[in-house]
Amino acid sequence: MKKTICEYWKAGLITLPTKPDKSPDVKGTWKGGVKDESFYKHGIGIICGEPSGGLECFDFDNHFADAKKTLSEFITGEVKEIYQKYKIPIESTLSGGYHLLFRCDQVEGNQKLAQRPKKDNHGRWIPDVIIETRGEGGYFVAAPTPGYKLIKNSITKIPRITSEERQILIEAAKSFNTWHEVKKIEYEQREKPGDIFNSKPESIDEMQSCLVRAGWEETSDKQWRRPGKNKGISATLGKVAPNVFYVFSSNAHPFQDNSAYTPFQVISLLDHGGDFSAFAKILSERYLEHPPVSRPAAKKKKDKSESEYEGILKRAYINIEIPIDKPPIIMYIRDKEPGRAVQKRLFTLGNYSVITGKSKSKKTFLNNFFLASATINDHIQGKIFSNFPENKRAVLMFDTEQSEYDAYVTAKRISDLTYDNPPNFGAFNLREYTPQERCQIIDYSIKKFKDSIGYIVIDGIADLATAINDEHEATRVVSLLMKWTKVYNCHITTVIHQNKNDNYATGHLGSAIIKKAECVISVKKAENDSLRSEVSCDMIRGTMDFNDFDFEIIDNLPRIVSMDSQIENYDLPY
Repeated sequence: MKKTICEYWKAGLITLPTKPDKSPDVKGTWKGGVKDESFYKHGIGIICGEPSGGLECFDFDNHFADAKKTLSEFITGEVKEIYQKYKIPIESTLSGGYHLLFRCDQVEGNQKLAQRPKKDNHGRWIPDVIIETRGEGGYFVAAPTPGYKLIKNSITKIPRITSEERQILIEAAKSFNTWHEVKKIEYEQREKPGDIFNSKPESIDEMQSCLVRAGWEETSDKQWRRPGKNKGISATLGKVAPNVFYVFSSNAHPFQDNSAYTPFQVISLLDHGGDFSAFAKILSERYLEHPPVSRPAAKKKKDKSESEYEGILKRAYINIEIPIDKPPIIMYIRDKEPGRAVQKRLFTLGNYSVITGKSKSKKTFLNNFFLASATINDHIQGKIFSNFPENKRAVLMFDTEQSEYDAYVTAKRISDLTYDNPPNFGAFNLREYTPQERCQIIDYSIKKFKDSIGYIVIDGIADLATAINDEHEATRVVSLLMKWTKVYNCHITTVIHQNKNDNYATGHLGSAIIKKAECVISVKKAENDSLRSEVSCDMIRGTMDFNDFDFEIIDNLPRIVSMDSQIENYDLPY
């Protein structure tokens, strides 16, 4: 032990003697450390913070007998990159826990990073720390104290990491927290609109959609990153409780750090500027038997006259003696069949299609193929072919989810794929508007370009509805799609997420949209390649399914995988 003490001091680690119960074995203060080896009867403690050059210790406690599992899950992703880059030392502790050691110019006092609920002797739930720090003003017991052992790298060569890297470690540790205290507000008391909403399954989906609209990104299962941040974790969703959004970032306005939020609170803060009463009013109209008197639907519409109904029937009558032409095919997909390549029908005018997939499956990249092909009215990478009439060459894209920058990158990708800056393509970012306003803007745009509009992409369609599980809202949005495509004789491709636990499109809205679609295409991540996605035809009306194919992302552009570069010698359908 004497040799180790000497080595620690030479390495700039200030030590103190400890008793078997881990308390300091000194008389008076221990702040300056104890260099005299004769005072060390049992164990060694290392002082953290400024005395030891900015030393900090992450202490993984083993109170639930799973510290090894917690540490293994902690050292993944960005944390693993930092760990491997600096060869951060790890030691095991007497109780089966672990210490992870590093230096940094920025060191704070001791902090509790993650806690877990446990019952006390009276059966009450209390928080129990599973990850904490030893920083300025603190110390930890170290090897070769009995029961402590260095297991990885060198404790006399503790690396210095950056403040940004330290923040990544702290945020990753905080993501293991499962203790929370949700402070319910007035509108979430029993049987109030917020309480009813929080108890509904759709509240989680609507909260996730709201977060995405606000620029939050789901980095992995249950872990989220705030807008404007490229690395690290800022919050968890569903980890401390199934419908609780737990924020630990101090820069996640309008949320407070180390605070838990219900779906009602998240949507009120992000979509309604913190006006809880405004969202409560919307929910009361959705759920309660006696909605506010001001509800528009309370006004009974005047019934149409017989002459009006006669006119409607006359316009809707199907005269089988007058042939109706097939809707023009405006987009094909090239497939390989035995001994030849064929083009199969994909989209027609007067209909709409749906792209579904889980978060981050690269649905938007697939849309880029369709948009680029429609814009140049030609093929893209020998896979997607367009054949729009000359009076239907206008192409519009409406992005409802992404930030201004990300929407720009998506739109710019069309010119990169076509090697041009096509004048017939227009992209619009509608993220800042309400669902009703988005519908009105799209309606106005289609009317404005009605004489030339041929193809439209709405990414994502869920943001045109106030709630994805409201049947009335689902009917309203689907009716708009059918109206726009028929009245203006165009094709619209919509994008909607799939549920996390199955492959169904989310909510009543997803079900309703798919039922009336001409074609439903699904996208999923490839299992062993994060840059590759797999595309499948789930349903197409009136023609054969196209074969599955893959695409990959190279230099932020989608590229078809395993397709011949030649585009000649294909057969047209029919």
